Amino acid sequence: MKTVSQIAYDNLKYHKSKNILTGIAIFLTTFLLFIVPTIGKDIIDAQYEMVNEIYPEWYGSYADIDINTVHSVSAHYDIGTWGLQSDVGVIPVKDVSGEVKFSMIYMDKNGVDLSKQTLAEGRFPEQENEIVISKILLEMLGMEGQIGDTITIPYQLIKDGGYDYKEEGNFVISGFLEQENAATVFISEPFLQEKLSEEDISYQFLFQLGNVEHATTDNVEDTINEIAKQFEISEKNIVINTSYLEANYVDPAFLQIVIVILIIVVFAGIITIYSIYYVSMAQRVQEFGRLKAVGATKRQIRQVVLREGMFVALCAIPLALLFGTLMTRVILLLFVNILEGNGNLSVAITKEIIAEHKIAFFHWWIYLLAIVVTLLTVYLSLLKPMKMAGRVSVIEAMRFQGNTGRNMKSRKGYDEIRIGRLAKNNIFSNRKKSLITILSMSITGVFIMVVATVLSCTSPELITNTDFNGEYAIIPIVQSGDKEHPEWEWTEVQKNNPLNEELEQKILALDGVTRVDMFSMVDVGGGLFEEEDYGEDIIGLPKEYAKELEDGIIEGSATWEDLMSGDKVVIDDTLVRWYPELSVGSKIQVTIHDNDRDYEKELEIIAIGDYRGGLTNYNCMIMAKEAADSLVSYNVNRYAFVFADKEYDEALENALFEIVGEDEMETGLEMRAKQTDYKLNKTMFQLVNSVCYIFLGILSVICIMNLINTMINSVNVRRKEFGMMQAIGMSDGQLQKMLFAEGLFYTLGTLIVSVGAGSLLGYGAFLWAKSEGILGIRTYQYPVTIAIIVVITLVVVQAFLVLMLGKSVKKESLIERIRFHE
Repeated sequence: MKTVSQIAYDNLKYHKSKNILTGIAIFLTTFLLFIVPTIGKDIIDAQYEMVNEIYPEWYGSYADIDINTVHSVSAHYDIGTWGLQSDVGVIPVKDVSGEVKFSMIYMDKNGVDLSKQTLAEGRFPEQENEIVISKILLEMLGMEGQIGDTITIPYQLIKDGGYDYKEEGNFVISGFLEQENAATVFISEPFLQEKLSEEDISYQFLFQLGNVEHATTDNVEDTINEIAKQFEISEKNIVINTSYLEANYVDPAFLQIVIVILIIVVFAGIITIYSIYYVSMAQRVQEFGRLKAVGATKRQIRQVVLREGMFVALCAIPLALLFGTLMTRVILLLFVNILEGNGNLSVAITKEIIAEHKIAFFHWWIYLLAIVVTLLTVYLSLLKPMKMAGRVSVIEAMRFQGNTGRNMKSRKGYDEIRIGRLAKNNIFSNRKKSLITILSMSITGVFIMVVATVLSCTSPELITNTDFNGEYAIIPIVQSGDKEHPEWEWTEVQKNNPLNEELEQKILALDGVTRVDMFSMVDVGGGLFEEEDYGEDIIGLPKEYAKELEDGIIEGSATWEDLMSGDKVVIDDTLVRWYPELSVGSKIQVTIHDNDRDYEKELEIIAIGDYRGGLTNYNCMIMAKEAADSLVSYNVNRYAFVFADKEYDEALENALFEIVGEDEMETGLEMRAKQTDYKLNKTMFQLVNSVCYIFLGILSVICIMNLINTMINSVNVRRKEFGMMQAIGMSDGQLQKMLFAEGLFYTLGTLIVSVGAGSLLGYGAFLWAKSEGILGIRTYQYPVTIAIIVVITLVVVQAFLVLMLGKSVKKESLIERIRFHE
């Protein structure tokens, strides 16, 4: 076996070009197998470290429960440490954007510990008149104070499910909060008991589970939900601290994602390495025949092929791991820097954790995983070539004439020799080799097109346009249950709605405004929605959206005239998911809330459609605006969308802010800009796109090795043939054209399969993602840029390869080429 190893070692140098390509493929495969789980693990570890620094430690909480339920739940055998929180009221404060409400809460000691509430100085309140507050809130209230000082602050208690009338109280400052908790103030249990009746006091039960050292996040969540069922706690009152659980327990979803990515990398590596060896096997028939002739067994010949591949792997794997080790921290910081611009506190803390080496960047098991999986990949890739080599007989080797698949006698002849015919003759002399090359490259191309399609359908532009009409949205302030501001109740807003014709004319008079679309909304309850805590509302669309409404219908039919009747509606298919008994033709009894008057009405469903959030504003029943307005007595305009001749115009935005007013509480209006939403969506998708395209780019390089190997192998095998053809008159230019024609065949074949099949499968992936609601995908967008990049890349690589191979052939004299014998 020592001789076998020596032969395999010598073959490394003899078949240098093939082994260099194989080494590059193994290098990139190993790099991906190492870097993907390493970066994923490190980012998740950094996020988990951030979570453990700033997130609360409770696993779950049960909201809106009374003290009797607290006693019962706390005695459950699965409940470990637990604490209480109770929302007592709010402190209303005016700032430049209007009124802000600061939470006023009580927490017991365990609740404070589980929620990681810390003080900059002082202690938590114990006496009835003590309070913990932030210095920022004191400044907003126009006050100053130190620990022990008495301050007078306004507050609204939470009673009967809403905010009670404003009152003032004198409090002694017992402590100051850290700045990040500025939006909260803490009061004592005596204050809670004194100010609220037993009926008005509700608790949030914060807890950890016991005996979950080896649990998964799914097991913990199942236990939390099961306990809630035992005590008849509503599902809507269950809050699970998912971030903390994922940071401290095994997340099955993460393992599944890693496994899928590794399988893709392994598959790409296998088809590439297999293709490289398969294409080169034919030219080595005589080599294996000679070994057979001197006594080598089938097993020994197979071992020659295997050890040759393993020697290449042993050279490539350490280099890939070293490169991956050097790149890990650079890539981590690059990813965090991409997200840092959004000013998110958690991102800033994550960057600090990475920069200060608070987590372990490298994990021994990932090194071991990369090595083992790469070696397994190489072994699986070589199984077929090993069998092919072992089956070569001495007689077959003696008869072999250097052609790549069929005997020379079977090659078709022509009366007239042309470049195209020569290229075609070579390509089809071994159809299997050509087919394997095209398919192995196309598999990655198809995968790229599918992923690119999904990513293009989740672009920040599409997501923003899905949820937004025009460039600006002006909305009346609507809040329910605030006794201090009864004018913010929707029933009161309707009586003096600021979204009126006068406002519309003011906006239309501004330079740059092209149109203003008013959407109305009618409050509906009763009937089908009677058992819900909320009613489905009817959205009234302006006529400008009639075509979009009709185009979105997936079942039934509706015209604008139908929706003007006032008793027919189109429903969004989301409503059918909640109420599967609904269908076209169904009639539903609803209660129309017309301010202080309610009345019953029957609505007929004439069509079901699939609509974006910007059209329905996430309501499920749709009418023409005139019909919706006719159902009530007052102005029910709920959204005003402003269209402008520019996507962003600072002067126009300032003019709109002047109309809305600096004090939102006085005007009753608030404004959103599409540009702001776009920036938030853009930040969210930048990292995802960067990671995916870098990954796909490396996969592409792996599979381009197939084209390079096929072309190099074809030239090496046919040097003698090229020499003879040039001896009888073929010019260097004609040789280049023939090689270009052969390469173009592989390129075009790969493009037809990759772009063609990839586009079809990509559209299927879009339909699946849309139906499942994945990533908010609703609009199909063909990845034109990626398709062009794939085409240009393959053509450029092929042209460059032909140029280099042509030069390499011309370096040898005709005599050297004619004498060439593999």
